Amino acid sequence: STIYWEQRARRFARESRGLKAVCSFGMPWFYNTAIDWCQRRALRPWLKGTRGKSVLDIGCGVGRWSLRFAAQGCRVTGLDLSPFMVESARVNAAKAGHRCTFVSGDVREHQFGEQFDLIFCVTVIQHITDPVEAGRALANLARHLGPDGEMVLLEAAPMTKVRRCDTAVFRARDIEWYDQALRAAGLQIETVRGVDPMPLKTWLLPFYRRMLPPVAVAALAVVTAVSLPIDWLL
Repeated sequence: STIYWEQRARRFARESRGLKAVCSFGMPWFYNTAIDWCQRRALRPWLKGTRGKSVLDIGCGVGRWSLRFAAQGCRVTGLDLSPFMVESARVNAAKAGHRCTFVSGDVREHQFGEQFDLIFCVTVIQHITDPVEAGRALANLARHLGPDGEMVLLEAAPMTKVRRCDTAVFRARDIEWYDQALRAAGLQIETVRGVDPMPLKTWLLPFYRRMLPPVAVAALAVVTAVSLPIDWLL
């Protein structure tokens, strides 16, 4: 909901590069930094060679991806449900000397009045818990994709159904669901890349909040240290 994301943004968007707000909510810096590294490595093919393209950054947060595209000369529009996230993105863009357009709105229904060469959607659909509404979001994005455009999704999409990490604001839908939803929106999957092939984190997270804080942080540090080189390589 808007309230959840606004509270999350106001608490963490202005610290630790905003990673606590846009990666794993409130988790230690080393864990979110590892997530950021792996995401950037997986998304590298789409983060370069985009000069001159029009880019729509969905769930833009504090502008983590928008500013990278703007630095390459792209015309960037960012959308986020949280007004505070949008304001933070504007501040960050101004500091970096980039001109981007950031707006607050709902991905399921917001109309941009144009189509884009590239739509970038990172960890957004997984937070729309109703599968019908999640499909509606993808259909709306498809309508804003140019004829030769490309949409990049980075979402929790295990090869099989996994429910142990689901929460009131998160759903891990398998890759088959995404395939069907994208086909229904008139799109097809061209490439699938793994971002988190080492499942240690998903084994630990359901128990993380139940542990004593020092034990939880120590366990998370071990899991991150073991997982990061494997995730990075694969």
